[in-house]
Amino acid sequence: MKREPPPGMQPDAESARRDAWWARLRAAPHGYDLFQALRWLDALSPGRAPLGRATRPRDEPVRLGQQPSLAFAASMLAGIHDEDGTVPPRIAIHGFGLFGPNGPLPTHLTEYAHERAAQHDDPTFAAFADLFHHRLILLFYRAWADAQPTVSLDRPERARFDGYIASLIGRAAHPDTPAAPTAADTLAPHARYFHAGHLVRHTRNPEGLVQILRRHFGVDARIVEHVPQWVAIERSQRCTIRATRPTMRVGAVALGVAVRDAQSRFRIVLGPLSLDAYRRFLPGGPHARQLAQWVREYVGIEFDWDVQLELAADAVPAIALGMRQGIGRTAWLGQRLEPGPARDLVVRYDVRRGGTPLHRETA
Repeated sequence: MKREPPPGMQPDAESARRDAWWARLRAAPHGYDLFQALRWLDALSPGRAPLGRATRPRDEPVRLGQQPSLAFAASMLAGIHDEDGTVPPRIAIHGFGLFGPNGPLPTHLTEYAHERAAQHDDPTFAAFADLFHHRLILLFYRAWADAQPTVSLDRPERARFDGYIASLIGRAAHPDTPAAPTAADTLAPHARYFHAGHLVRHTRNPEGLVQILRRHFGVDARIVEHVPQWVAIERSQRCTIRATRPTMRVGAVALGVAVRDAQSRFRIVLGPLSLDAYRRFLPGGPHARQLAQWVREYVGIEFDWDVQLELAADAVPAIALGMRQGIGRTAWLGQRLEPGPARDLVVRYDVRRGGTPLHRETA
């Protein structure tokens, strides 16, 4: 019999899904495991306390009990009882109870409970035992559910393991509660949780960043270390010849307006890429900010870095008049002399100031 919603409650998508699930469970209860059925019911009841956590049985959407029987059942669920829809439905199970061939009570009490219910229509003894069965079964389920990381995701507001992993990588707002993502955050929380093994280490090596980029973007990546660059010297620190200003001695001062540095910059090489993947990493593409955020998440702001995008040789587009061309990015004049991937574009992202990523491109 279909359960009707209480008066004054309008049926919605959640109640429709719940009624459909109850219909499937009634049609074939033997095809479900007890924990599977309770997990479905718990996920479809977002407005209630989790099963096993309610303070009163009336606040729970189901009643649990044991079917008195001496048979060795082939399935955990015995049946679904929902006569008039005015009370929560009852799920009868075979195992985990006082009765049955494996129960703690003597077998003659199981025979007595079965005889009273089947031949005299008097389930009083079994119903009295169900007062304890209901609570113990739900506590047993709750102990199992609390130990399963995936079960906590059925109800996002109770994702306990998210809080545990967030605490390891410094992303917890409160104990066991992950911090809410900000508007500028382009990485999904579970993307960080998946790579918590890399982010939790104090020593960050290039191999860890390579593994993160490969798994997150699904492209080949490698790191080139010690990329040289010129670091500008502030005007006040430059060496000048003045009689009124003391200068440093020869050997302890740099001549010119910049010094060559090969220790504080590295390069991320991505590819060879398809044309679609190549465009995603261009400035303004969907992967540009994610890449920049991953690097700052893993490396910090101590080092400078840039990205070299390699476009596969067979994916280099031919330039044609009348079509939109990305000059300096996705457009090549004439025939390329090199048979390998196109390695012309090097993009340098600058996200230290926030906002839209700034970039500088070099060929």
